[in-house]
Amino acid sequence: MRIKNIKIYFIKKKKYESTHPIPTFYKKGFVFIKLISDDNIEGFGEPSPYITNPKKLIKIIEKVYFKYFQKKNLNIHYVKKLKKENKNSLLNLLLPAFDQAIFEIYSKEKNISVSRILNKKPLSNLNFYASGGMFFDGDNYQKILNEAINSKKEGYLGYKYRPLLPKSNLSHQQRMKNPPPIDIRALENFSSKLRSKLGPEFKIMIDLGCRCKNIKETKYLFEMFKEHNYYFIEEPFKRNFKSYKILDNIQTKINIAGGEHINNIQQFYSWNKKGHLNFFQPDTNLMLFNEINLMVNKIGYEKIILHNWCNKINFLTNINFAFSLKKKVLIEKNIIPNPYDKFFNIGKQEVKNGKIDFKDTIGYGLSIKDSKKQNLEIYEKNL
Repeated sequence: MRIKNIKIYFIKKKKYESTHPIPTFYKKGFVFIKLISDDNIEGFGEPSPYITNPKKLIKIIEKVYFKYFQKKNLNIHYVKKLKKENKNSLLNLLLPAFDQAIFEIYSKEKNISVSRILNKKPLSNLNFYASGGMFFDGDNYQKILNEAINSKKEGYLGYKYRPLLPKSNLSHQQRMKNPPPIDIRALENFSSKLRSKLGPEFKIMIDLGCRCKNIKETKYLFEMFKEHNYYFIEEPFKRNFKSYKILDNIQTKINIAGGEHINNIQQFYSWNKKGHLNFFQPDTNLMLFNEINLMVNKIGYEKIILHNWCNKINFLTNINFAFSLKKKVLIEKNIIPNPYDKFFNIGKQEVKNGKIDFKDTIGYGLSIKDSKKQNLEIYEKNL
């Protein structure tokens, strides 16, 4: 396989307003790539939109492409080797998108899906939990309750929400740097109602967004979550080992999930060694397929919950990887309406009744729709 050129895309909604908190890239837009081989076979890749702003991201992609990919003879092991040999953090953050694209080109050459490249006998279906529950302070928790009840009706295995957010300090980076406080009493009252309405078996999860502040507050919250049988709490503390030392003073045991920020296998080994996390949440927009396989082999399928929050390319790379596993893992499904979903055509690969069945497509089964009527700013650079 020889790479002839790359197309870099940036798309952004011309006007996007929301009365609820949203993922940052909904408003700022996102970047994706398409690699083209000498045989004119195309492969899509989507980097994490949280690496840096789109303008800088495009420039970094150009440099990475010219240095490591242009006119190179590649195989599906090339990116794995490149990441192993290179310590440049920005390069490594971008390599998963190139890995995605190369795997798609290779699978199209073989006329099969990426899942079948990763494993000749993919799983027949996958299950999801619904990930939503983003509302402002001042909104009624009833809105989250309605969303949770609807998720159960739609067949999802569980539902994850976030404590109400203030109307300021809402970017992803700001929330990580300076997490807002939680109205604990309101959250406690809602948790009781939520479990009562959803029944004892339905999985309830919460993303705390690093918002636990001290030992007293954390103890109270953990006891409350355990009482209402939460399946896991996600990122209760800031993303560093020092913040998680607070667990040494907490007697209440409850499952903790995290790791969506992990972008190389050594980071995973370090977090796993510390023993703070019961579930890891890798994503194919930050980790190579090979790296997540190493994670699965190290800790087992039951401890992997696939993070799945971004756009359609990333959604398809995640589910193709998940189909290739020998056993099912739990997968996140962002249920907050995405303004860019209609930009792509993914055929019949939609989630229905909380699950998706394997479709024997070629590559990822993805194409770009006619976007003229979608009120989008579209930038395309062909190198």
